[in-house]
Amino acid sequence: MIEKDMNSPLVSIITATYNSSHLLKYAIQSVLDSYFQDWELIVVGDCCTDDTEELVRSFGDPRISFFNLEQNSGQQAKPNNFALERARGQYIAFLNQDDMFFTLHLRECVAEIQISEADFLIVPGLEILPSKKENLEEGKIEAQLCSVHPDGNFSANVFSVASTWFFKRSLVDRLGPWKMEKDLYVTPSQEWLFRAWKSGIKFHFPARCGILVIISGARKGSYKMNSSFEHEFFYQRLNDHALKSKLYERAAIFVSKKLHKELFFDPKLLIKRLGGYQLDWFLKKLGIHPTAVRFRFAWGKKGGLIEYARKNSGL
Repeated sequence: MIEKDMNSPLVSIITATYNSSHLLKYAIQSVLDSYFQDWELIVVGDCCTDDTEELVRSFGDPRISFFNLEQNSGQQAKPNNFALERARGQYIAFLNQDDMFFTLHLRECVAEIQISEADFLIVPGLEILPSKKENLEEGKIEAQLCSVHPDGNFSANVFSVASTWFFKRSLVDRLGPWKMEKDLYVTPSQEWLFRAWKSGIKFHFPARCGILVIISGARKGSYKMNSSFEHEFFYQRLNDHALKSKLYERAAIFVSKKLHKELFFDPKLLIKRLGGYQLDWFLKKLGIHPTAVRFRFAWGKKGGLIEYARKNSGL
């Protein structure tokens, strides 16, 4: 077990944000509600021009700091790198501005990374699929699990949301900063994670869900709004065990339907994946992220996926 510096928090939490105080307030409150309290939260605005700073200051907690970059970069990489340079904790956790930690998450992460002697945890997230307000009120909620890796092994083909990471601060010195989206076909987060895997670090994949994931980039115009009925609905029920059980049930049904559709009704997809398996293996041997080729054809240029997500969500 690593000895703790008494002058520093055990965990540094990093949140990059841009003009989304209506979402950020739920992310911050989920940290404050956590059973684990030995943390610092570094919120970095990507040149925010709204009331983000006022919101962060309103919590009145000295463990929460806010920085606002002078120029907008249009991505998470630059704000995250800024925060990583200032992080004082032995462990790092990212929390996207539109996600929320479950109350037990951080406490369990600290225990799991120490017991497993791992360098990096990837904890599955419970992702809420886009819905209408009336559907939520009627209990018609769709969900899926994200950041789930097969058989306890890292897979570069699994998109692992940064909010589901928990890792040793020492990895930052070892791996360096996130690269910029303009230089990558894959997203900066997945490139950094792939780099971590290539370095030979020890991963651990807890069999639990620790984060509620609501991907605003998948919701058209979400960043143009000044409120989110989904965030309000789920924050109020974040510790509702009956609702969480229902979400797990819906996620299980969702993945079962998807699997059977691919197995029995979309054989072309299976054939394509069989062909892609050898290409993935070859690319990984060359040290190239296996989704880079697919993203090149799908989005046409470096940074294409993030550019699309920004336009779709209204950033």
